Amino acid sequence: MSIEEYFGDWANVVDLKEADRIIKKLSASKHIICPQLKDTFKAFRLCSRKNLKVLILSQDPYNNLRNNKPVATGIAFANSTDTPEDSYSPSLEVLKESIIDYTIPHGIITFDTSLEKLEEQGVLLLNSSLTCEVGKPNSHCLLWKPFISTFLSKLSDYEPGVVYVLMGNQAQSFEHCINHQTNYIIKEKHPAWYARNHMQMPHDVWKQINEIVKGQYNNEIEWYSEYK
Repeated sequence: MSIEEYFGDWANVVDLKEADRIIKKLSASKHIICPQLKDTFKAFRLCSRKNLKVLILSQDPYNNLRNNKPVATGIAFANSTDTPEDSYSPSLEVLKESIIDYTIPHGIITFDTSLEKLEEQGVLLLNSSLTCEVGKPNSHCLLWKPFISTFLSKLSDYEPGVVYVLMGNQAQSFEHCINHQTNYIIKEKHPAWYARNHMQMPHDVWKQINEIVKGQYNNEIEWYSEYK
């Protein structure tokens, strides 16, 4: 499969030469890379450009291992589906509690820790640095900065009406790359900030996103499944 075929309908807003250059450089590295290299662009594979409604931009992947494998999956904030509930990464736990809002009554809730169901609905969950070394957060931020900058600039010019949710200072540093006139921008602290400070992330950000999505696409993102 060629790199053009891999990216599908993202191909003309992604710098394919830069993506190929970075992967070749990472392949030659002696360090353990998070996520596994085969999952570096996984978010693009699960969320098609034609279905894109929301782009949530985070900082960099989880830089730790579980059972000798990278915790990072290639989708921002996600944990693998076999992760025990008491072992969720702190950012995912904060995100889950913010999305579900346990202060109101619920039925039986199913929350997809892989976040792949969100991707399938048109939510691209992307880190502003797509890889890092184990134990070294931000170790690849400069490597990925040109790629992410070009991607956001092209995408926001070609695809109007997208909701960009910038979580944390690193993600918000890319705000200038996004076309403000034809898109929506929401800024929020990173879930890791709330985890470090033992605080809850606000619940209303998800309602705010859905209000815009409803107006733009006449449907809403189902953040979790509930059975009453």
